[in-house]
Amino acid sequence: MCVCFLQVYGMCVRLLLRCVLFFLVSLPFLQSKDVTMVIGEVGGAVTIRCTSDLLENPLIFMYVQRPGSDGNHPQFINGYHMKKNLDPKEYANRTLVDYKQRTMKLWSILPSDEGLYECHIHYQTKNNQENIQLNVTANYSIPIVTVACDSGSCLVTCSSNSGYPLRDIEWSPNPPLNQSHWREVNSSEVRDPVSMLFSVFSSISVNCSSGLRLNLSCAVWGALSQEHTVCWPQTGSPDVYVTCAVVAGAVALLCFLLAGLFVFKERKARAARVDQDGEEAASPVERVQLTSRNPDS
Repeated sequence: MCVCFLQVYGMCVRLLLRCVLFFLVSLPFLQSKDVTMVIGEVGGAVTIRCTSDLLENPLIFMYVQRPGSDGNHPQFINGYHMKKNLDPKEYANRTLVDYKQRTMKLWSILPSDEGLYECHIHYQTKNNQENIQLNVTANYSIPIVTVACDSGSCLVTCSSNSGYPLRDIEWSPNPPLNQSHWREVNSSEVRDPVSMLFSVFSSISVNCSSGLRLNLSCAVWGALSQEHTVCWPQTGSPDVYVTCAVVAGAVALLCFLLAGLFVFKERKARAARVDQDGEEAASPVERVQLTSRNPDS
């Protein structure tokens, strides 16, 4: 009987654990069911729509606020009240409320604007609350790639700036390589304290001993770099290259010496022909004068 009791008890525990696990997995979906998602780009503008019910009147007030980190002390952003003016403080120059359309426009968006916004609307007969999740993005710059090779391996670095949220650098080798031919040496990020945007860096070491031509590119959240060649095909060993260079130098020197010898002989032969042509060109009178001057002739 104890064995049966233990079996039933074990089945109940497993069933309870499954129910708890299902609840935990489903919790984000249950929480986000009544939340409207809005995406805004850093430096741009976005419109937060508090409700689609524009026929309900009269509108007493509409408040847009952000909940506090502890669930209390919410931060007032902007709004409308039928009987009094509202002071949006630091959001006065970045927000505009249209109470007739139940909207609030936010511009010059910052990464710090990301988060949950609550719209509290009070009519004469009822209250209404809408939750809006603002997700902020910023496009990363086109990644810059640098390559430094030595002794059969290459160190390749990729960097990209001014992006949000934080994203990892992804490498794309062409042709594809397995993990044994490359490894990540360093990966880091830096956040600007003023703009709150991220700069990301990644360095990998590539083994070029396979002798294949390899091209590499990197990407950060849609921003793709140019493709760079980091490994070149090898057709011979370094000794063969040295031997070829020595032979080529010797052949060039021999050709230079032969050309010099040919020019020297050509000039000597030309000088001899000029002397011979000069003797044959003397006139008959010059020959008689030369003979009369010679008594023996």
